[in-house]
Amino acid sequence: MAVTQFPAAATYVFGSTSETGIAVESYEQHDQVDHYEQKNNVGEVVEVITFNPRSELTISGETTSALAQILGKSMTVANLVATQYGGTLSGITICKGVQLTKNRARNLQARITATYYPLVTL
Repeated sequence: MAVTQFPAAATYVFGSTSETGIAVESYEQHDQVDHYEQKNNVGEVVEVITFNPRSELTISGETTSALAQILGKSMTVANLVATQYGGTLSGITICKGVQLTKNRARNLQARITATYYPLVTL
């Protein structure tokens, strides 16, 4: 079923895109860089250098099929937001963790953590 948004010209982004094998309940992305501060002889910061951009990702939702083996491997993330990388995604996303949750009142839940490295390629 398609989503109808009122007003039609609203600039908000509604919902998430399904990932391979997961109906996404939530998607979190934390974009960050490392930094170095150069201080002068009295301890004042006189220069700042930023480097090593990356995004820490967490994807949670219910599985829609058998999950592929992704732990420690590269993966494609449909919900990745490229704003902080100039709109271009040319790096690699590595899966760092997979947490599965089962109980009798819900479908199988998955929580995947990964890091997107924009400067690293296959």
